Amino acid sequence: MVSIDEDRQFLLEESEEHVHAQQIDHLEPLAVGDQRLQRKIGWLSGAMVNMSYIIGAGIFVGPSLTLQLVGSGGMNIIAWIIGAFVAMTGTWTFAELGTMLPRSGGEVGYLEYCYRKPKYLLAYMFTMWSLMNRSSGVAAQGMIFGSYMNYAIFGEDFKSDWIERMWTLLCATILTALNILSIKGSMRLMGVLTVVKLSVLGLIIFVGILALIGAIPNDIDVKEALSFKGTSDSIGPYASALYYVMNAYSGWHNLNYLLDEVKDPIKNLPKASGVALGSTAFLYIMTNIAYLTVLGESMKDTKLTVAAAFFTKSLGKNFATTILPLLIGMGAFGCGAAINFSSGRIILETARAGLLPFGRTLGHVNPKVQSPVNAYLLQYFLTILFTVALPPGAVYQFIVAFVAYPVYVFYMLIALSVIILRKREPHNKRPIRAPIVCVWIFLAFTVYALIFVFIPVDNPYYPYWVPYVTAIASMLIYAILWYYQIVVRDTPSKSYNEEIRQQGQAALEREVFGEYTRVSTDSEAPHL
Repeated sequence: MVSIDEDRQFLLEESEEHVHAQQIDHLEPLAVGDQRLQRKIGWLSGAMVNMSYIIGAGIFVGPSLTLQLVGSGGMNIIAWIIGAFVAMTGTWTFAELGTMLPRSGGEVGYLEYCYRKPKYLLAYMFTMWSLMNRSSGVAAQGMIFGSYMNYAIFGEDFKSDWIERMWTLLCATILTALNILSIKGSMRLMGVLTVVKLSVLGLIIFVGILALIGAIPNDIDVKEALSFKGTSDSIGPYASALYYVMNAYSGWHNLNYLLDEVKDPIKNLPKASGVALGSTAFLYIMTNIAYLTVLGESMKDTKLTVAAAFFTKSLGKNFATTILPLLIGMGAFGCGAAINFSSGRIILETARAGLLPFGRTLGHVNPKVQSPVNAYLLQYFLTILFTVALPPGAVYQFIVAFVAYPVYVFYMLIALSVIILRKREPHNKRPIRAPIVCVWIFLAFTVYALIFVFIPVDNPYYPYWVPYVTAIASMLIYAILWYYQIVVRDTPSKSYNEEIRQQGQAALEREVFGEYTRVSTDSEAPHL
């Protein structure tokens, strides 16, 4: 094993000729010894990780809602194209930071690196919010899974909140056990479920093509269905429509949380992210065209999901009421699998940095199974808490809105960080350089998203603004917790990462940055 003194000497000798010295100095170190997770994720499996998260229930529900808002089929397709473009700007932004700062943890590392004073404040806030967001996300996908299983097994009239919760608990238990016992098994599961979702979208597109060429009966005037007739002339509905569209595209940067396990992350992160988003965007746009080709104007009136109405008309009620719910339910299960897999890694990384209580316990990898067992057990406990403790209906909806709002706060800070770092550290190597116009568009969208939610809407349970104001107040509570843990207790100075910093930084230099040793200007960096 290389000694700490040898590692320190290695870094000192190389710092003058390596442009990454400053980056490495402010990055959290790689784990060493039996605490290091192996790099088993290639670009294809990485793309599957992202696609598994992106393709959820949104594409099976959202298009009918957006069509109601924008008024015409042609404008509805444009809305989904715009959504793909905004998601692309976010992908570019995260690809630049992910290849410049190639460590697991995503936003945690980027916020820590860019916003260094007050130390760890924004990274800590993200950590606390992420615990709630990810756990509620797994619970929400489990609930969707349960509702569709009930629909397929017991019929469309069967309703039972507690049976849905039992499905959710089963879902969380299976995912936790698999993530603890087998990383390979988790990746295979996400891959299989992603193939299932892709197959459903492929079938929708294929049926749409058959309807378009007249191979199956179709009573829709396709030219009119895809026209701009009836397009809304008010700006308000477009804002709401884009919100639904972006929700369907969310998850495009999931691989950024797992970079320590990605083979050649500087090369494979942008490749996997680009393939995942590009493929999904193409399928989403073609799926919308297929929906309009088969359903036309009636797509606005679909009661359950647009996908159910589509298959009922094209393939018959039996498929729409039995097979389709199972497929959509498995899609939600796959989305929950992707959220659960990456959330355990976030807990691992933040615990090792000293940002969570009991950091040595939560940041430990069990050498026998090569998995952060304790991190996944915490994630499992929080998921159960969200599943069992919250009553159905308004309170659960409140919690979902409450945890969703801060995501745009952190997206805004991430977009700003790219601009700040280009000015502050212009000579740092950037293997991927996002076009600045994309960064500004992504920043503008995050500001829009933060403001849009305060446009008044009717809510019979509580004032529409309460979840968002509560989310802002929670950030202030996180700041108080940060002061106690980081300033008073100073847990980062006693963390695992601080103990292995010299060895871990040297490993980061050799393992990740080894092939990027020549000084170059930003203008030489390739685009995504």
